[in-house]
Amino acid sequence: MRGVLDAAPARVCVIGRDRRYLYVNREFCEFAGRGAAEILGMTTLQLIGPDLVAKLDPIAERALAGEVVRSEGWVDYQRNGRRYIAYNFAPFGEPGRRADAFINSMRDLTDIKLREEEAAAQREQLQAILGGIADGVNVVSPDARLVLCNRGFLQMYGFPDHLGAPGTPLADFVRNRLRRGEFYAHEESGRPVEELVSRRIAEIMTAPVGRFEEMRPDGRCIEVRRERLPDGTRVNTYIDITARRDAERARRAGRDALRRNERLSAIASMLAGVAHEINNPLAVVAAQSLLLAEEAEGTPFAERAEKVRAAAERCGRIVASLLASARRKPARRDPVDLVQATEMGLDLTLEPVRAAGIALEVDLARDLPPLLGDSDQIAHLVGNLVGNARAALAAAQTAGRIVVSLQRDGSSAVLRVADNGPGVPAALRERVFDPFFTTKPDGEGTGVGLALCRTIAKAHGGSIVVEETEGGGATFVVRLPLPH
Repeated sequence: MRGVLDAAPARVCVIGRDRRYLYVNREFCEFAGRGAAEILGMTTLQLIGPDLVAKLDPIAERALAGEVVRSEGWVDYQRNGRRYIAYNFAPFGEPGRRADAFINSMRDLTDIKLREEEAAAQREQLQAILGGIADGVNVVSPDARLVLCNRGFLQMYGFPDHLGAPGTPLADFVRNRLRRGEFYAHEESGRPVEELVSRRIAEIMTAPVGRFEEMRPDGRCIEVRRERLPDGTRVNTYIDITARRDAERARRAGRDALRRNERLSAIASMLAGVAHEINNPLAVVAAQSLLLAEEAEGTPFAERAEKVRAAAERCGRIVASLLASARRKPARRDPVDLVQATEMGLDLTLEPVRAAGIALEVDLARDLPPLLGDSDQIAHLVGNLVGNARAALAAAQTAGRIVVSLQRDGSSAVLRVADNGPGVPAALRERVFDPFFTTKPDGEGTGVGLALCRTIAKAHGGSIVVEETEGGGATFVVRLPLPH
């Protein structure tokens, strides 16, 4: 037994009722710095001093009374200084008889305790640092449990404080989010909750390291940075970059608006030049058409001559309107019969459409009230859209069809020009209205027509968009507000 106790990695001693040492092992002697022969027969008061005796005597009395007592804590030794000791006091003697001694085994846990306290202090320091960071931070163990997180993470994702306790399963966070009705775009709300939870946990634990952007269900944009430690622990940081992205979009929108204004200024200058050059020969055409109409009066050619005269006058008004737009003059605001203006626009393109073998269907509501605007501009818009549809159908392999409809929809008049051509890809449905943007081959389009259509629609308080025609093709939809 002595050999076993001398080899034990603990300090062992047997102390009698009179507090004298009856046995000490090798570890005890080394700690005390004395030999066994010197220690045996000494009292505890002589060896460890009055302060420590006063602290341990109550425990010794309990052991002498037959109780096994375990205790641990910091102890101040006269020779060895402050140590953290785990004590085990037990009665020593024959079973069933009053103990005349007790055995005390001691384990020195100072190094372990110091490391624990250091780790605890570091955790507290880390928590204090993380608590002062507005961005979100969390650390996740390889078994998908929370090691720690800061308040910024909980607040960013709307989680309650109790979920921030170390050891919380990640599944609890996912369930909390789903209970609030927040689903990511790829999550089907009708699926079983636990199925969604398990899929989300798998996504989190297998996600690659690096920096990523995540769109929250509430529309916010979160930048997530993931790192993986050698033991599989994951460190994640979260930064709300919604404001940054909004600012970037605003800057891009500002630059785009500036470019559009520059292009529109270029268009205005170009139109002013073109209109000026056209105006002179057009004046001759208008004058000659008037003379032709007077001379043809009463003849079979009278109706055709009148159409030429009316078309020449309409061209003159269009040129004047273009010049007014280029010079930033106030637009005309006269009562406009939308049906009549639409028919005028159709007259401009009717012959080219028929010549191309394209079927033209027209459905115009006759009960629309007049609106204030420029009838020539409306006609120009209609002619432009029909001409655009005709150009789109030029390369179509099937029989071309253009449908023009004008209907009332609440407080708006809705003009639709639909074709069964190749259509406009979704990615280009906004860009086709940009000045000088065209999908036509080189030499066949200027990119000005649809930009002018949008300008005319906006000048009348309306809008224009392009949609997909049912069955294939493109439908341009113009909405113009009607007067109350």
